[in-house]
Amino acid sequence: MPDEKDVNTPMAEDSPSAPPQAAILKITGQVLPARCIGVVAELNVAEHLANEPKTAADLAKKCGAHAPTLYRILRYLASIGIFEERPDGTFVNTPQSDVLRDGVPGSVRMLVRQRWQDVTWDVYRALPEAVASPTGIPAFALAHGNPFFDFLAENPDLNALFDAAMAMMSGPENDVIAATFPFEGVRRVCDIGGGQGGLLAAILKRHSNIHGVLFDQSQVIAEPAHLNAAGMIDRCDLIAGDFFETAPPDCDVYLLKRILHDWSDADAGRILTSVREAMPGDGRVVIIDALLKPGNEPDPNKFLDLGIMTLLRGRERTESEMKDVLNSARFELETVYPPEAPSTLSMTVGKPA
Repeated sequence: MPDEKDVNTPMAEDSPSAPPQAAILKITGQVLPARCIGVVAELNVAEHLANEPKTAADLAKKCGAHAPTLYRILRYLASIGIFEERPDGTFVNTPQSDVLRDGVPGSVRMLVRQRWQDVTWDVYRALPEAVASPTGIPAFALAHGNPFFDFLAENPDLNALFDAAMAMMSGPENDVIAATFPFEGVRRVCDIGGGQGGLLAAILKRHSNIHGVLFDQSQVIAEPAHLNAAGMIDRCDLIAGDFFETAPPDCDVYLLKRILHDWSDADAGRILTSVREAMPGDGRVVIIDALLKPGNEPDPNKFLDLGIMTLLRGRERTESEMKDVLNSARFELETVYPPEAPSTLSMTVGKPA
């Protein structure tokens, strides 16, 4: 039986012969590093280091922090590759800390800031109650007293953080989708629940023959920021509506990106039914969501599925489960385009049955 020292030393955790206790403790021990990242992201330390090295004392003055405490946090983060401490006691950015700056490619600052962490961790604290709930109520509603999207509507500052984080994730995904799906010969593409038009902008920039339709709630399409920024607004119709009730008619392709995973199978079927009733007989629906790998295969989308479970009544689905949802709305599964890096999302294509 390993002694306590063997279980808790980093060498034992990373060794091929590490005891099973070490693997568990390594995972549960990530709470403190995550919080340290949230603290420095909130203080914007990486931005203060963008142009020149600084000591913890210099950073503390700029951030309004306690210098010895900040130093100890930075010293620890530097030991795991986030920042670097130089022999003269100054700190500089590394590639890992640089993405804690706003506006840099691949920035994750919005995702890890302390305020958003607080919201998320309260949700995780409610997970035991959610597991025990006979109704399957999401942990978010238990933690915050409101469904996820209602909560965001009542907290505009957090909604802005969430929107910025989603936009950061979507940019690389949108370029992959625009390059991968065979849009040749397509006249009109409708993005259902398309937000501010990021996916349509990527498609329209790459395919000059296509006219876009952005379909979302009226307050969302009032500011189609991505279409405006890309100079594609003149090639797109903006239509407001409720995707549970209707969809714009006469489009060749209907896109549903990160939409169905927010909803139960029954509600996902209602959304698809709206699309089915609007599309022409030769139209296609393209569901851009994660497809879970079977069995015990490692899969980042299984982690994503837990995240959805804590927030909403939706779920990530296997290919078989996605086929069932399509069938419920009189679609047949035609083909699946697997994920291409950096995206982990598949494109599941359905045709009218």
